[in-house]
Amino acid sequence: MSKSYDLVVIGAGPGGEVGAIRAAQLGLKVALVEKNIHLGGTCLNVGCIPTKSLLESAKIWAKLGHVAELGFRIGKPEYDWSAIMKRKDGIVDAQRKGLLFLMKKNKIDVYQGHGRFLDKNTIEVTAADGKKESIQTKHTLLATGSRVKELPFARSNQKNILTSDTILFIDHVPKSLAVVGGGVVGMEFASLFGRFGCEVTVIELLPQVLPSEDPECANEVVRQLKKQNVTIETGVKLTGVKDQGDHCVVSVEGKPDRVFAKVLMSIGREPVTDDLGLQKVGIAVDRGFINVDAHYKTSAANIFAIGDILKTAALAHTASAEAMHAVEVIAGKNPPLINYEANPSAIYTYPEVASIGMSEPKLKEKNIAYKVAKFPFAPMAKAKIEEATEGFIKILSHPQYGELLGVHIVGARATELIGEFVLGKILETTVDEIGHAIHPHPTISETIMEAAHAAMGGAIHM
Repeated sequence: MSKSYDLVVIGAGPGGEVGAIRAAQLGLKVALVEKNIHLGGTCLNVGCIPTKSLLESAKIWAKLGHVAELGFRIGKPEYDWSAIMKRKDGIVDAQRKGLLFLMKKNKIDVYQGHGRFLDKNTIEVTAADGKKESIQTKHTLLATGSRVKELPFARSNQKNILTSDTILFIDHVPKSLAVVGGGVVGMEFASLFGRFGCEVTVIELLPQVLPSEDPECANEVVRQLKKQNVTIETGVKLTGVKDQGDHCVVSVEGKPDRVFAKVLMSIGREPVTDDLGLQKVGIAVDRGFINVDAHYKTSAANIFAIGDILKTAALAHTASAEAMHAVEVIAGKNPPLINYEANPSAIYTYPEVASIGMSEPKLKEKNIAYKVAKFPFAPMAKAKIEEATEGFIKILSHPQYGELLGVHIVGARATELIGEFVLGKILETTVDEIGHAIHPHPTISETIMEAAHAAMGGAIHM
């Protein structure tokens, strides 16, 4: 006789595992189905966590390059790439073990295998060895995430033509690297390998890298990455990539072919919704995406969907928030709707980029009146102390009421600093209230106060 659950979660990434844990906390009997050998999804295994570990090592390596200026004499520094990779793997492994512990702690049954619907209350799980098992459920949460997108004429081969998944296991820093795609993932890897001395060229079809970000922030990132062995080409169309064994030949429209040691194909991701048996429960897809209502309920009343399989921002923290909301609805709670204007973007290039709300182009497109206030990190004492003087904070506010319409940060601590504005947006804070809030001195966060002062009529230290 098959087991029965209040909720079955399919997919154990940052959306699925958070949803499963929250549901268990609310008293539901929960099962978590994951087809891969490890929990954690893309984010933990081949995404957010390993890349940020490598980016941290790159940041330290760059600082060691001028450590004498800080008063230290350590000779000529060297790096050990295998040790850097081992540290990355250790962090990932520790997080994997932590997730398994949390599943046991919350009494969540974990099924290893591919989950698909037999009907709206029955999930079939097929293990790697082909063995099938059926489980019953009152509700299902789909959190199957996304996978790397491929171009038919430039497919990866796990040798010299790589994806964001496979480049994380590269055994050396290549002499040269072509990054096809100047989105978030491509730019993070460009910053990472460029700082380790690799000659990186970013090839982007659109006129701006980081196209979802404020143009001023994107331009500042381009300016800084030029100092990190990174060349950025925009408005360039890729026509082919050939692996020649010991190098790759990259072809773009209107230019001679070029040779690179490795190529990273980073053209985006696509939702994983195939082979879930969705047709059996009456759920249609739109280019792979699932449509849901404001509470993440699909066209099948007892089936919910969150994360990268929706048309919302494909971010780990977005998926987690959507999962929390969905399972609270399933448990009979009445959670507030997610305010996507307060959903932060976080990019871990050096300098980092983070934002909430609308950009200037978007405000102009919507014909919304706004006021711009901007303050650089350079004048701040703590920024000088931490060698974090590059970049700025830009606040877009309502000219009459001071409401936050958009905040865009480019700088060393951008992904941490944006949190204050997220809370401010949720609480409907004005720039005046931020400006009058006392910020500790000396800190990088004082730049937030100074940017707010600029919006109020004049920054103090500029």
